[in-house]
This record gives sequence, structure tokens and C-alpha cells, in this order.
Amino acid sequence: MSNDMDFLWYKLFNAKGYGNKSIHLIYEKIQNIGISLEKIFQMDRAEFEKIFPEFGKGRLNKTTYKGIKEIDEETIYWEYQNLKKEGVKIIYRGHKLYPEILLQLKNYNLPPILFCKGYISLLKTEGISIVGSRNSSEEGLRIAKQFAAELALQGKNIISGYARGIDTSAHLGALEKNGTTTIILSSGILEFSKKKIFNNVSWEGNTLIISQFPPKAERNAKNAMLRNKLVCALSKAVIVIESGEEKDKDGKMSGTFDAGKTALQMKIPLFVVNPVYFTNSPSGNKQLIKNGGIEINPENGIATLLNYLDTKNRKKEQTIKNEIQPSLF
Repeated sequence: MSNDMDFLWYKLFNAKGYGNKSIHLIYEKIQNIGISLEKIFQMDRAEFEKIFPEFGKGRLNKTTYKGIKEIDEETIYWEYQNLKKEGVKIIYRGHKLYPEILLQLKNYNLPPILFCKGYISLLKTEGISIVGSRNSSEEGLRIAKQFAAELALQGKNIISGYARGIDTSAHLGALEKNGTTTIILSSGILEFSKKKIFNNVSWEGNTLIISQFPPKAERNAKNAMLRNKLVCALSKAVIVIESGEEKDKDGKMSGTFDAGKTALQMKIPLFVVNPVYFTNSPSGNKQLIKNGGIEINPENGIATLLNYLDTKNRKKEQTIKNEIQPSLF
């Protein structure tokens, strides 16, 4: 079987019982003690338990070790070959394109492995997220497309979740201006299909598709919430166009509100469209502004956002300059 790095990380991704935290831990350990990832799959249980006491001892460690040893390598190998055939790149922690920001926010259980397809260099491009309701209003769709177009003309990459409604309008607004866009899936990357609405825009060379889930995983509500963390983490700022209440009358969480709340928790600038610009005022917008989101309007919202980020960057640069400037005394 292949022992190239991409395949080894895909093997680890498929080990039973291993999630984001476990894989991050393994990466950090092999870096600290100077062993290869391939070595992990060759260890006996005693050596594994000695090197990874974090996984516990006795029965608990036995279960963890079993997950490594019982991988169906032949099946995984052919799955890996199919991913390569489909043009999917595996971007793992330590890869030159793995986004550094995901490490700075690792307390949010962000993925150590990403499945990517398309314009891969967008992983290193400054992005702005635009999110909103799937059941959006005409005003919301128009504002999302307008904001995406304005940002695209300023060279900003537009990030969103490819859901119907606001997400789709945001992706479309960027591509219609020959800008770039990143699609963060709530399903596996092999489940992705291009929507007909994108047939007449500059798709090839302008679009990056990312998934953190098993390649054939179907979309579900849990994955959509996990996806929101990645959308926010990859963004310099998040724009909420139109959001429902945090929870509806049936107790169902609003995905858009969750994204806005996550941005605030991650201390990522959150911009929220003033609800007065909608015929039916979106109740979530009002609450997110109250919680700390910056109120913007369709007329000058993008100018407000760009000025805010520019001021923030200048302050950061000045702080760094002050820290490295030698003392005169």
C-alpha cells in the first residue's frame, strides 16, 4: 500500500474512535518526539501506550490502539485513489496550505484535516463570510448578492455554506464579478454537485470547495452547525444578512444565528444588516446587534466593514512596531 503523507493522514482520519482532538494530539506528539506518522501504524500496543499516555491506560488505551490496528487498509486505499481521481486534495495539519488560524482557534475543536477541491490557493486568501437564512426574503437575496459583488471588486474572497437562499446568492454575487468564493460544505466532498444557477459564471479557477466530513457523508443539521465554526474561523469578518431567532417555537436552533454567535465567541468582527431594511424584520438580526454585532446598512455597509478592518490592521501593525522598536533608554 501507499505510504505517501496524504494517504497516511487519510488512514488516520478513518481510524475508528479518532476525532479532531485525537488527531491534533497525534500530530503534536510526533512533532515533539520526532517520529513519522507512518510509525504510528507500526507500533505494538505497549509502545503506543507509552508514547500516548493521553489516551489513557488499560482498557481505554486498548480501544484507541484497536482503532489504529483494525483499519481496513485496502478499502481506505481505494477510497483514497478515488479522491485523487476526483481532484480532491487532502490538506492536513502541517501541510503548507493548512490555515494557521485553525490552530489559533483550536479550542473550538476545528478540523485537522480538510478535503478540498478547486482553487486550492484560496486557503491562504483573506476571506469574508456572508451568511443568512435558507428561507430568505427578496431583500435579503439582493443585499447578499450586492455585498458579495462589492467585496469581490475589492479583491476579497467570499466564504459561505452553499445552502439555498443567502449563501447561494453570496457565492453567485462574487462569481458574477469574476471574483472568488469558498464553499464550506455540511456534507462530504463527494456529495457536492454544482447547482445550475452557476452554469453561466466564472466557476473554474474561481471556486474552492471544502469539507471536514467523511467524503460520502450526507448533509445533516449537526454537520451544518459544525460547518459554521469553520466558516467563521476562516474569515476576517462575518456578515449576517438575515437571521431568525436563536431558537424557533419548536426549539430548533437557527444556523445563521449560530454562525453569528460563533463569530462573536471567536472574536471575529461580526456585521449585521439593520433589520429595518426588511419588510418583515428578521428578529435574529436585532438580537445579534444587541449581543455585539456591528450594525450596517445596504448603502455603505461594505465601506463600513473595510474601514473597520483597515483600522484594526493599522492598530495591530503599530502594536507590533512598538514591541520591536528598541528602547532609547
